[in-house]
Order: sequence, then C-alpha cells, then structure tokens
Amino acid sequence: MAEGRGGRGDWNRMRAHRADQSVTLRTAEAAFEEIAARGQAADPHSYALWYNFAAGDSGLLTAAINKKLSRNGRLTPQEVEDLYATHISPADIPDRAEKLGQQVNEELTQILAMIAAAAGSASAFSASLAAGAQRLGSAADQAGVRRIVDDLTLATTRMELANVRLHDQLQAAIEEIARLRREIGALRVESLTDPLTSVGNRKFFDSALQKAVADAHAAGGALSLLLVDIDHFRNINDTYGHVVGDRVLRFVASTLKESLKGKDTTARCGGDIFAVILPRTTLAAALGVADQLRQAIMKGELVRRSTGEKHSSLTVSIGAAALAPGDSAQSLIEAASVCLHTAKRSDRNCVVGETDERLLEAL
Repeated sequence: MAEGRGGRGDWNRMRAHRADQSVTLRTAEAAFEEIAARGQAADPHSYALWYNFAAGDSGLLTAAINKKLSRNGRLTPQEVEDLYATHISPADIPDRAEKLGQQVNEELTQILAMIAAAAGSASAFSASLAAGAQRLGSAADQAGVRRIVDDLTLATTRMELANVRLHDQLQAAIEEIARLRREIGALRVESLTDPLTSVGNRKFFDSALQKAVADAHAAGGALSLLLVDIDHFRNINDTYGHVVGDRVLRFVASTLKESLKGKDTTARCGGDIFAVILPRTTLAAALGVADQLRQAIMKGELVRRSTGEKHSSLTVSIGAAALAPGDSAQSLIEAASVCLHTAKRSDRNCVVGETDERLLEAL
C-alpha cells in the first residue's frame, strides 16, 4: 500500500511542481506589467506588493489597492510602504526573529558588563577596607582616626549607591529580556499561524503531522487525516469578490476549529484546502467526524450585503485516510489527497475514505 502511494505521489509531485512554476512565472509577469503600466517603482517592497496583488490570494489586499487606485490610477511611495507594512511585512518573520535575537544578545552583554563592573567595585571597596584597617592600626591621634573613619564612610556610601544603580540596571535589563522573550514567543506563534484564518499554517501542519505520525507509530495507535476543500471556491471569488472569498475561508476555518475536540488540530495547507489531524482516531471514526464537519459548514450561506439576498450554501469535499504500518507523513497526505480528488469528481459535497467504493473504482 505504501509503495503504491509513493508511485502516485512522485507523478503528482512532478505535475504539481511544473504547475507551480508556470503559475509563478505568469504571476511575476503580471506584477511587472502592473508596475510598468502604472509607472511604479520596481523596488523590492513595490514588487512584493504587486506580485501578491497579481496572485490574488488576499482579497483584503486586492480591495485596499483597488480603492487607492480608484483615485488617480497609481500608488504613491508612501501608500506602497503602508500597504506593504499592513499586508506583506507580517511574512518577514525571519528578519524580525533575527533582530529580536540580536536585542537579546545585546541585553545579555550589558548584564555581563554590569556584573564585571560590580565585581571590580566590590574588589576596590574590599581594598579600601583593608587599607583603612591598616591605617587605623597606625593612627597617632584622634583626628587621624576621624579622617580614616570619614574616608571609610565615604567609600561605603559610594558602594551603596553603586549597588543601588546596579540593582536598577539589572532589574531593567531583566524586564527587557522578559519583554523580548514574550515577543519571540508571539513571533513563533505568528510564524505557525495563517494570518487570514488564524488557524495553523502549512509549516504548523507539516510539523504537527510529523509528530502525530511518530507518536502513533511509537504507541501503535490510530491516526487519521482529513483534507477539506471548499467546493467551487474560484466561482465564489469570481461571483462575490475576493473579500467575500476571504470571509468564506475564515468561516470554514473557525467552523473546523470550533467543531474539533481534544488533541484534534486543523490547519490551512494553502488556497482553499484545510487539513484536520485526528490522533487516536480510526478511519471509521474519522469518516463520522468528517461528515459532521461537512454538515456544520453547510450551515454557512453566501449573502450579498447590498441586498441581503441569500444565494447558496457552502459545501466542502473531504478526503479521509488512516495511517498504515510503515506509512510516513507524506504517504498519509498523498492517500488523503487521492480520496479528496475522488470526492471532488463525485459531484462534491461528500466524504470519501480509503475504503470507499468510489475510490476503488477511480483507482
């Protein structure tokens, strides 16, 4: 079974790779055409903005650009930067992580410097006390003793002030490091979260599935995977616009998230495809969960805001596969993908598992 999955997977990956290359080139050409036609700068931020605009993956970005273009047909440099900061820069997580790491290192360096300075001050104070003790032993009169005591008192006061400053500096540095750690933690969460739907992204899905597969193999337990695809999503975008398309994606994501229990997790794998990882779940149980999710999503309706008119209900197609002995995360994904494609070819709005007769006929 695993061998058959791998053969189909190699062919599917080859076709997908070629398709991705073609889409990327067409999108890049469209981006440069927009830049040239509107007389925009071809700097990295501008190119990233127009590339995402040409790709059409974000309805919010498309709507924001079109609104500004309706004024004079082009974007000012400031508008480009504002749009980039709002819609593109959240993806610049590696740069932000590197900067936070540098700030943490700087704070730690300052703490080490303060500790070294404190050690030097303590050593100097100890030497002052030792010298004062020797001077007291050889003092000839009361006036000499008073001068020595005054010197020691002054040295003690200076040391106390230095300790207070050191305490304040250390406390400030510790608080700053704590703040940076919180930012790094938030950045890590952001790096694993799809910004549009607020569920896990592909990176999160890959990591979570790898762990789930390893845990299932180690414990000899069950594991199932669902791939959920929104039916006719391209038509939804074409008919209602990308902003509505984005709302549909958020609705499906929230429905999946709210319907799951325990350690079940969901993620957006890309486009309009979502994944649901079901640990300790057999294929039979996964099929039941999948149908519950399908029915919950059907409760969503497309409504034209301008008129309040209801047009249609949302439907999804779902492919379900269970982990077999010796399976990898990739082979499980490929098995669920074959089931999903069979569901899409079977008039959609249905669930297809590995034991489904429709799948066997298709194969």
